[in-house]
Amino acid sequence: MGVTVEKVGFSSREEAILIAKSEGHFNRDGAMKSGDLEDIHWHKTGLHIYVLSGTFETLDVESARTLVAGRGDLIKIPRRTLHAACCPDPSTYLVGFESEDAARNFRPELPEDLYKNA
Repeated sequence: MGVTVEKVGFSSREEAILIAKSEGHFNRDGAMKSGDLEDIHWHKTGLHIYVLSGTFETLDVESARTLVAGRGDLIKIPRRTLHAACCPDPSTYLVGFESEDAARNFRPELPEDLYKNA
């Protein structure tokens, strides 16, 4: 299963934090400026992105679908899923990581490294 967007409907950062904590996630704040782009990459751990403001577009490379999320939406990106992201509007979000170590040592991985040591 690839990237998904759920219409959760949280209305504040505090509410997003409560949801993330209830799922056992460790949180980190994020922001992207209008037009910011993250090239195709993947992560060793899955993550959840709770969109607090703006518009967040995520490309699921495998399905070639672009999913659009706005305020109150939850983007779920499974581990080892090739994806890219951009924000047509300035956006703020909360990222929920599966572990404290993942939150501290988060970094995008290169697409060509996805199948090495799989």
